[in-house]
Amino acid sequence: MKKTIFLLSGVIIMQTKLFASNLPIPSYKNVDFKPPKIKTITLENGIKLYIQKDQTLPLIRLSLLIKTGKVYDPIDMAGLGELFFETLRDGGSKKFKSEDIDKKLEYLGAEILSRINNEDANISMFSHKKNFDEVFEIFGDLVKNPAFELEKFNLKKQESIEMIKRRNDNPDKQASREAVRMFFGKDHPYGVRAEIETVEKITVNDLKKYHENYFKSNNLLVVVAGDFDENEMINKIKNTFESIPKGDASFPKIDEPKLNNERKIYLIDKPIRQTFIVILNKGIRRHDPKEYALTVLSEYMGGGIQSKLGNEIRSKRGLAYSVYSYFAKRDLSGFIITYLGTKPESVYQAINQIFIEMEKARKGEIDLKEFEMAKSQIINSFVFRFPNAFSLLAEKAGYDLYGYEEDYLENYVKNINNVKLEDIIEIAKEYYDTQNPLIFVVGDSKKFDKPLETLGKVEILKED
Repeated sequence: MKKTIFLLSGVIIMQTKLFASNLPIPSYKNVDFKPPKIKTITLENGIKLYIQKDQTLPLIRLSLLIKTGKVYDPIDMAGLGELFFETLRDGGSKKFKSEDIDKKLEYLGAEILSRINNEDANISMFSHKKNFDEVFEIFGDLVKNPAFELEKFNLKKQESIEMIKRRNDNPDKQASREAVRMFFGKDHPYGVRAEIETVEKITVNDLKKYHENYFKSNNLLVVVAGDFDENEMINKIKNTFESIPKGDASFPKIDEPKLNNERKIYLIDKPIRQTFIVILNKGIRRHDPKEYALTVLSEYMGGGIQSKLGNEIRSKRGLAYSVYSYFAKRDLSGFIITYLGTKPESVYQAINQIFIEMEKARKGEIDLKEFEMAKSQIINSFVFRFPNAFSLLAEKAGYDLYGYEEDYLENYVKNINNVKLEDIIEIAKEYYDTQNPLIFVVGDSKKFDKPLETLGKVEILKED
């Protein structure tokens, strides 16, 4: 007899695995977790504040969310957003030199971090509550008065160029990046990548213009949680951020991408030991109510080793050491990605088996127990998305930044639970197009079990 103990939302559940026994294993209901109501305050200049007192530890976390993103970079300056946020954090401010900031944060055991994603960005800080005022003063000055020190700017610029030169060192990441690029188109903002020439032309003045455009109060959200007096914290945030001017950020117009309606196969022929395969299908954009059924289908099909692809391709047939599937949303479009890493001698078999499993789903050949298990995994893992009060606030603020309904997060579990078997069958019929996907392969074609041409016309791409 083997016992395993899990801790779920403060409740200890003991699961007993019985060997050489016919005794039934008891089943457990889904974890009943509903996110608590979140307090929000709107400052006079329009910045929305999400605040939650949390005395679990004597710590304070704060984040500023900005509506911007890599997709809004000018095509001829792709990489601008990443360079901006790297230099914003490390380039000092009007009041504090960069080297003094680093020394102070190291001494206090505090952090200030910045990050840009495809369609949003954030600057965050973390400190012990007794050091909050010192760290927050630095944070506020970086946000409002970045210095973009020339020496640091040039260093970050050179680092960006070196990363471009080395971007193909990891063929698994290369396969995913280039597949998405070909899916949306090299010249579409969803597919554009930074190049040496686009980064080289960026100047400090471009960073200043970027800051002036996007750091408007209408374009910012503030999230703070930790051990503090709420009224005092509200006043500190008001005093720091209410001087940020009102105004609407200017966003470049992005056209809806024109996606191919035929099978596309791309190969980067590379003498490596493993082969990396990405299959892309059309997906959904943000705010599509089909999201919930597609979430369950993605979990059922490729959510892990226990999923349909994990079981059939990896466990039963040994055709891949890694296989998974998920979907990604953008404001104007989206995609479903199926990824696998395999030995070159299994390339055709693995791709073919993926299509077989997709066709089974399209025909309604979906195991009811596995379908229910997929729903339960989504529902029961929901609580673990919020290990602390700050993570809950940040997720709520993120949905608000993208214009989701006010109760989106509160109703998420209910909407997942309402998904029926027939719903995911319909989604599979609509989105699992095995005749016209994009197939992207990075590997040594001389060792493939069958030529890729067996699957269709192949375009060989040079690595760049």
